[in-house]
Amino acid sequence: MLRSYFYQQSLLEVDPDELRLKRGSFERELRAVLPKVVSVDDFLPLHPSAEGADTCDPLVLTGMLLLQYRFGLGDEELISRCRRDLGFRYALALEKDVPPPGVASLKRFRAALRGLKGPDWLFHQSLKLAVKDGQVSADELQAIDSTNTDQRGATLDTYNLISATIRAVVLATAAELDRDARSLAREWNATRYLGRSFKGQVSINWSSESERNALLTSEILDSERIVKLVQQAMDPVPGDVAEAIELMRRVAAQDVERQPDGTFRMVRGTAPGRVVSATDPEARHGHKSSSKTITGFKTHVMGTVTSQFVTAIDITSADVHDSVPTPVLIEQSASVGLKPTDAVGDAAYGTGPNRRACNELGVTLHAKLPAPRQGGFPKRDFTIDLDGMTVTCPGGETTSAYSMVKDPNGSDEKVANFRFPPPVCRACPLREQCGKRTAEGMGRLIALNVHEAEIQQAQRMNAQPEERAILRQRCAIERLLAHLVRMGMRQARFFGVAMVRFQGFMTAAAYNLQRYMTLAAAAV
Repeated sequence: MLRSYFYQQSLLEVDPDELRLKRGSFERELRAVLPKVVSVDDFLPLHPSAEGADTCDPLVLTGMLLLQYRFGLGDEELISRCRRDLGFRYALALEKDVPPPGVASLKRFRAALRGLKGPDWLFHQSLKLAVKDGQVSADELQAIDSTNTDQRGATLDTYNLISATIRAVVLATAAELDRDARSLAREWNATRYLGRSFKGQVSINWSSESERNALLTSEILDSERIVKLVQQAMDPVPGDVAEAIELMRRVAAQDVERQPDGTFRMVRGTAPGRVVSATDPEARHGHKSSSKTITGFKTHVMGTVTSQFVTAIDITSADVHDSVPTPVLIEQSASVGLKPTDAVGDAAYGTGPNRRACNELGVTLHAKLPAPRQGGFPKRDFTIDLDGMTVTCPGGETTSAYSMVKDPNGSDEKVANFRFPPPVCRACPLREQCGKRTAEGMGRLIALNVHEAEIQQAQRMNAQPEERAILRQRCAIERLLAHLVRMGMRQARFFGVAMVRFQGFMTAAAYNLQRYMTLAAAAV
C-alpha cells in the first residue's frame, strides 16, 4: 500500500529503499540515468525564447514517455500513475504538491520531440550510453527475428470495408463544404453508409450468392456514383477528400471481379497488399509462419546475443517478408557504432537476396537455408561447380549441358538450367528417389539460382561444426522479443507504419535503459 497513495512529502531526498524500489528497477534508477541520456539544451529549439514557452520541464516529460513505454501504459493511465504512484514520482523527482504535466502537454511534447529529433533519437541515445560505459560492443554476435504487432484499427470484411470508405468520403466532403454530414448523405442517397455496421442494416439471405452479389454490386456502383458527385461539388478536389476517394476506389476493386452482365462478385483468396482496415489503411494480412497468419504489422529486431541490447528495430506491414528489412537493421546499428561483423537468424533470413545484401554490407549472415520442397532429391543434394559449370548428382553422374532460362524464382535475369541425359537417368538405380521426371523416364533438370554463389557458400558454412554452435545462439533474440512484447509491442498504439515505428523505437529505448540499469546495478 505504501506506493499506492500520494504522500505529502518531498521525494527529492527520500531513501528509495523506504519506497521499496529495488536496485536496478526503472523507477529507482531513472532519476540518475536520465541526465546521462538527455539534457535541457537538447530541447532548446522547442523554446528558442522564454516568451510563450511551455512551463512543463522537458526532462520530466521525457521521463514520463520512457515510463510509459517501459510499463506499456496509455496516456491517461500514465498521468494517473504519475499523480499517485510514489515510485513514478520518485523517478521524475516531482516535489510534493507538484502535479505531473497533463495529457495535452504530453501529446504536444511527443509530437514536438518526433519533429525536432526524429522518432529514433531516444533509442540511439540509449545505445550511445551503453556503448560509452562498455556494456555493449560491435564485436558481439547479433541475432535477428521478428514478431507481430496487431493493428489498432478494426479489421473489416469486404462489405463493411467498402461501406466504411464510402462513409469516410462523405464525412471528408461534408467537412470541406462545411455541411452537416447526414444532410449531405440524404442528398446523395447514401445514409445507409453512416451507420456503425453496414451489414447490420441490410436484410438479405446471406446464404444466397445472388443476393450477396446484388448487395456488393450496389455498394460498388454507389462508390462510383459518389466520386462523380464529389467532383461536381468541388473542383479541384482537395487533398483529404482525394485521399479518401483513392482509398475507396482501391477497397472497392481489391476483392471483386466484374461479371459479363455488369454485376460484381467476390473472388476467392486474398489479394496481395489487401487493405484490411478503413481506419488503418497501411495494415495488411501476413504470415509469421506457414500456419500462423497475422494482421497489422511486423516488428523486426536486431540485438546482441550476450549483453542483450536491442541495436536496431523496424516496423513494416505484416505482408513484408522477414528478411527484407535486414539491411535497414544493419544500417541502424552502424549509425551508433554497433554494426555487427556476424549476425544470426532463422531460415527465413537465409534467402539468397538477403545473404547477398548482408555480404555487400560487410556482415556475415549465419542462417539455415530454407527447407526444400518435398519430393525427390532437392537441389542441395547435387554438387554444383560454378567455376567449371558442372553439376554432379547423388548417383555420381556429372553433366555440363545447360541452357539459359528465365529465373524460376521470378526475377528478370536468366539462369543456367542443367539437364541430365534421359538414358543416363533411366539407367540410374536412384531414379525412383530422384523425382517425378526421372521416375517417368525423363532426364533430371537442375536450375541454378540468381544468388547461387551465396547459396553454395551457405551450404558450405552450414556443414561446419562451429556453424551449428553459432546457429544455436539465435534463440537469444527470442528473449529480447519477449521483453518488448511484455512492454506493449504486441498491440499498436497508433495508426500507420510511421507512428507504430515511433512506438517501436520508444519501447526499445525504454528496454535498453532498463537493461543498462540492470547491468549497472549488478556491477556494484
